[in-house]
Amino acid sequence: MLSFDHEILVDLFRANSELAVALLRSCAGIAVDHARLELGSIDLSQVAPTEYRADAVVILHDLADRPVTGVIVEVQRHIKRDKLLTWPAYVANLRAKLACPAVLLVITPDPAVAAWARRPIELGHPGFHLTPIVIGFDDVPWVRDPVAASRVPELAVLSIMAHPELEIAEAAIGAIAQLPADQARLYFDVIMMALPAAIRRILEARMQRYEYQSDFARKYYGQGVAEGLEKGLEKGLENGLRAAVVALARTKLLVLSDDDLAAIEAVSDPRILTELVTSLGQASSLPEARATLDRALAR
Repeated sequence: MLSFDHEILVDLFRANSELAVALLRSCAGIAVDHARLELGSIDLSQVAPTEYRADAVVILHDLADRPVTGVIVEVQRHIKRDKLLTWPAYVANLRAKLACPAVLLVITPDPAVAAWARRPIELGHPGFHLTPIVIGFDDVPWVRDPVAASRVPELAVLSIMAHPELEIAEAAIGAIAQLPADQARLYFDVIMMALPAAIRRILEARMQRYEYQSDFARKYYGQGVAEGLEKGLEKGLENGLRAAVVALARTKLLVLSDDDLAAIEAVSDPRILTELVTSLGQASSLPEARATLDRALAR
């Protein structure tokens, strides 16, 4: 099953085609003159039994509305060696389909995956290889300027995922205000989840009570709760309840300190652990979950 982290990154590119163009320009030094952007079909198959589907495809058109470049976007969170077979096919098939140049843009939050993906893919024919254009989170621009953030809000959201700083978060929150309500709520969830606890608390102090508002985030949020309980019940009563508390707390708070983990480990009363599972599961916001955990661990 695809993860929330993968899906939200893909969603950024599908929501705004300009994001791929902005990254190619700022991170790879590739600028293509174009008059119009189009989100293309992710189906990169030819008439053959094998299906090839990319995460996103962006097509750049000239003034005469002819395609001038196709950009294949792949979000890669793990090393998958079968991509060494499919990525060249993606590029060749899109180039044949559009009758114009095609490029492969790989986005990854993991430096090890970035190093792996940057290696040339040798196809066997002399001089024929593909070197993906790889953008790791270290390469993503630091978008601190509110005006720049408002130009491509999705780039601002990607920037806070890559560089979780207060100034970048504030610029991103300002930028997403112009978006449709559902999209803005989703991106607000993403911004808050990306932040370390200390920075999140500073932002929370400046805003009214925050809740996980988007259906998209709530879906994965609920999955974390269910998975935590399931794992916990497999380990016996006390250990199982403790494991469920840790899983729930990580889902609700995103980050648990070593002190938090040590305090949970020290709780041996099944009644307290049961109350924690229930109250954390019912907590509808990060501050409420934090207060619930602190109260229980202070006994």
